[in-house]
Amino acid sequence: MTVILWAFTLFHVAVGFSSLALALRLLTPQERAHWRSQAALLVAEFLCWIYPIAAFVAVKSAWAAQAAGQHHAVPMLLSPILWLVLMGLLFAIVDFAEDGILGNARVETN
Repeated sequence: MTVILWAFTLFHVAVGFSSLALALRLLTPQERAHWRSQAALLVAEFLCWIYPIAAFVAVKSAWAAQAAGQHHAVPMLLSPILWLVLMGLLFAIVDFAEDGILGNARVETN
């Protein structure tokens, strides 16, 4: 169980830092200029800012549950991944609702 906890902890650390880096990049005017859909940009920002917080809380809670001998540490670690899936679906719905085409929220850069 400890190996699984460490694997998910390292995964959440890597994805959390990547998410923060993307969130900071989304704040720049150059990146914001690429987005056609303000609603999709809002969903992307929400995903990027909330994921690190959710991951931190889940990892801390999972390690505390493991130390207390409880058996629900793995579902706690899966909750931030479910957040990514939920927000990905929401992003796809918003993107499709904007213009009827998936993957068209950003302007292509050449």
